[in-house]
Amino acid sequence: MKTHLLLIALCISSAASAADFAAWTHRQTLRITQPGLTRLELEPALLDASRTTGGAPFHDLRVISPAGVETPYIIALPSTMRPASVGAVGFKATLNPTTTVLEFQPPDAFTIQELVLKTNGENFIKAATLEASSNGTTWQTLSSGEVLCRQNGTERLRLPIAAAVWTHFRITIDDTRTSPVAFTGAQIVRELPELRTVPHSATIRSRTEEKGSTRLTLDLGTANVLLGTVRVHTPELVFQRVSTLLNTTHTLFRIQHEGFTAEDLEVSAHQLAAKREVELVIHNGDSPPLRLDRVEVTRHLVPLVFQADTAGDWQLYIGNAQAPEPRYDIAALSDKLRAARARSATASAVEANAEFRKTATAPEVGETGAAIDVSAWSFQRAIQFSEAGVIELELDPAVLARCENDLNDVRIVREGRQVPFLAIKPGLERERAVPFVEVTDPKAPSWSKWDITMPFANFPGSTLLLDSPTPLFRRTLSVTEEIRNEQGRFERILGTANWQRTPGQTPNTFHLPLYTAPRAETIRLSTDNGDNAPLQLTSVRVVYPVVRLLFRVPDTKPLHLCYGNRRAPRTRYDLQLVRREFETATKVAATLGDEEKLPGYEADPLTSGKGSPWLWAALALVVGALLWIVAKMLPKQVEK
Repeated sequence: MKTHLLLIALCISSAASAADFAAWTHRQTLRITQPGLTRLELEPALLDASRTTGGAPFHDLRVISPAGVETPYIIALPSTMRPASVGAVGFKATLNPTTTVLEFQPPDAFTIQELVLKTNGENFIKAATLEASSNGTTWQTLSSGEVLCRQNGTERLRLPIAAAVWTHFRITIDDTRTSPVAFTGAQIVRELPELRTVPHSATIRSRTEEKGSTRLTLDLGTANVLLGTVRVHTPELVFQRVSTLLNTTHTLFRIQHEGFTAEDLEVSAHQLAAKREVELVIHNGDSPPLRLDRVEVTRHLVPLVFQADTAGDWQLYIGNAQAPEPRYDIAALSDKLRAARARSATASAVEANAEFRKTATAPEVGETGAAIDVSAWSFQRAIQFSEAGVIELELDPAVLARCENDLNDVRIVREGRQVPFLAIKPGLERERAVPFVEVTDPKAPSWSKWDITMPFANFPGSTLLLDSPTPLFRRTLSVTEEIRNEQGRFERILGTANWQRTPGQTPNTFHLPLYTAPRAETIRLSTDNGDNAPLQLTSVRVVYPVVRLLFRVPDTKPLHLCYGNRRAPRTRYDLQLVRREFETATKVAATLGDEEKLPGYEADPLTSGKGSPWLWAALALVVGALLWIVAKMLPKQVEK
């Protein structure tokens, strides 16, 4: 132990900074009464505040001494570097008239929590009795009526026991009703203290039945839970289902055999659940969904170990997505410190860091860009926000409709200068209900047609969501729009898709993707019913993508968003170099004020039907030139 403490002392850097922790969102106070190696189980409320993005879990944690010095630490996460199981020795199988007796020993004295038998046998169910001894002479029955089986992909060859040290095991297998099965060996599963779990409160937030699967959304209460196991409770007597949780696939089952029950209702995850909610999927195939009463969840402890050089109030800071992963020399001693004897510390409740400032999470960049003259732009809207820092502005559909698809003409302007920004597409979508009316076409009596009115022209729709009460149909749907320009009118196809429903099928909403966003304010949905009754629609919604702008300002002086300039050049901001820092910074939400027209306003020639005035001027010049040429070519009239 003294060697460990000496190594820790050598690893601690005296140059650790008494830094400003304004970029950390949460803190917790530790009361340490005696210096020395200290251990603390980090509570879920603290881990929930962690904002690490990649790298080691919880690397934004900082341990600060009463003198304000950053102190090295390790987080002793569960490790399976040591073998979790070893082969049994002295394995012997004795075949009796009605039983098979297996005897074996662990290779060494250690705490044992489970036995796993090995066999090449297939399609069997056996009852078994497990006995153990600490001297090979006196035996104690640990369990009777255990069920061993391998059938239809279901396997139970594990015999869990209460953690203890045993030197001999004996398993008696009942062969009264079926032929004996050849068992070839056994594995001894040792107890690893670092893999122990504790109960964790969780609830079933929602349950969805779809496509032969049950999807359970489990609310863990906090994010960043080091999830251990999830056990389902069901009254079903006999079943077998494949389940998935995070990156784990497991078969859940319960079987009955001669009055005994064998079951495996526990999914072992043993990994970090970064979000507050996780999804457990139970694949039912053609079987009816399981009745589920509740779930039982466990989590791993997350121990913090560090060398406290003085007594007093220490501080833990956490919650900084931009915090670099610390490179402490003490990390090389993780295996030794994991089991080292350490004093426990008491901790206060986790609280918001009173020193936290959103501006402290923003990278240092130039506050303004190049000068700009917005007289060529068509629209502007005031950007409304309450404090300085990294501002996050979600563009509403009205802005997206009036600007170029790649946002080339979008500018943020303050006092005649640009404010550099980043355009972020987080992969989120919004939906909006839109009115529709059925259209009768005497020339196509077998067709159903609907005119759908977008909120405005150029609406950035990506998908139509359709609902129908019709129980049986198969239709090919198409979405078109009419475009008018200087060349006349033409119909443009926006999307096509096949939609079908059979009796008994859940009437889910149909997603009809659009190849391109509509330009017209009214679009048409059509389908040929053939000789069938017309397809009915009850609702139509349009989906559009979320687009956000990120930028930094040092104060709350007025800002404007300018857009609507087809001749605007592409923006080239250096902010792309710090994109990750902007995305992970704590942001200030902003909204947009009312739209104002700028001197460059002009109607959209593709939807207004008027065409560009420059085009009309050019056409007038061409017509004039042609008339002049024709006049020159005509023969002159001779005066008499």
